[in-house]
Amino acid sequence: MDEGTGTGRPVAGRGPRVVVGVDGSRDSIAALRAGEWAAAIHGGTLVAVCAWTVPTAVPEALLITPDLEIAARDVLHDALVHAFHGRCSVPVDTVVRGGRPASVLVEQAADAVLVVVGSRGLGGFTGLLMGSVSMGVAAHANCPVLVMHDGDVPPAVEDGVIGGRVVVGDGGSAEGAAVIRTAAVAAARMRAELDVLAGWEDTTVFVDPRVDFRARLRTEAMDRAARDVAAAFPDGRPPRLHVDVREGPAARVLVEASRSAALVVVGRSSRREFAGALLGSVALAVAEHASSPVLVVPATTTPPRTRQAEMTTAGA
Repeated sequence: MDEGTGTGRPVAGRGPRVVVGVDGSRDSIAALRAGEWAAAIHGGTLVAVCAWTVPTAVPEALLITPDLEIAARDVLHDALVHAFHGRCSVPVDTVVRGGRPASVLVEQAADAVLVVVGSRGLGGFTGLLMGSVSMGVAAHANCPVLVMHDGDVPPAVEDGVIGGRVVVGDGGSAEGAAVIRTAAVAAARMRAELDVLAGWEDTTVFVDPRVDFRARLRTEAMDRAARDVAAAFPDGRPPRLHVDVREGPAARVLVEASRSAALVVVGRSSRREFAGALLGSVALAVAEHASSPVLVVPATTTPPRTRQAEMTTAGA
C-alpha cells in the first residue's frame, strides 16, 4: 500500500482523487473499501482524510495540539490497516487536518471526483440515523458523495464484470435529468443495468378510468430517461435501461428498491437552507434508510469560498 506525504495536495500523475472521510468507525472502514473500488474505476488515487478537533469540554491550558494530531494519524493508520491489510490496489494519499470534519472534507472535495463517507461516525448517537458529518458533506460538497453504511460492500468484480442494478428516481426536471445522467455513467462504469423508477401517489392524482394512467406515466418516464441517458453517451454504449412506475412516495419507492440494488442515486436539493433541507427530504430519507450505498449528486457546483461560508453558518 502506497501512502502519500499527508500534505493533502493532489499527487502528480495519479489521476482523479477519490476522497474518503476516516474516523475509525465501522462505517468509515466500509467507506475506505468503497473508496478503493471507486478509485480503481476512475484510475485515480484514494485520499484518506482524518480531521481532528479540540474537545470543547477541555480547558485550553490542558490541550497539546501535537498529541491530537498524532492520535488522528494513529486512527488513520489503523483504519487503513483494518480496511486493506497492507494490500490496497490503488495509490493512497493521507491527509490529517485540524478542523471540523465536514468542513475539512468539503475543502478536500474541491478538486475530487467523488467523496465517500460513512453514514454515521464515532460521534453519532443511537437516535441519529445519519451523522452530522456525513449530512454536512452530502449537503455541501461540489462533487457526488457516496454514503456507506456498516455492512455495505462494493460490488464484487468477477472476470472484469461488476453487474447489478443502479436505481434512480425519475424527477422530470432539469436537475432530475442531471441525476439520471450521473446514474447512467455510474451504471456503465459498474457494468450494471440502470433502473429508473417513476413514483406516483393516488391520493394526489385524479385517475380517469378510461385512461391507462400507469402506462402513460411509464411512457413519459421512458422518453425522458432515454433522452437523458443518450445525452450522457454521445459516443459510447449506454447501460441497459429499465423504467418502471411504482405507487408511493419517492423516498419509500427508492428505499424499497435499494434492497436489491448495488447503488441508489439521488439528487441534492438546490435550496440554500440548513443542512437537512439543503440535502433534500428524499435524499436524506434514502441516505438514512437505504439497504445499499447511496450516491448523492449535487444540483450545482458552489464556489469554494461560498461553500465554506455556508458550512460555517450551518455549524457543520
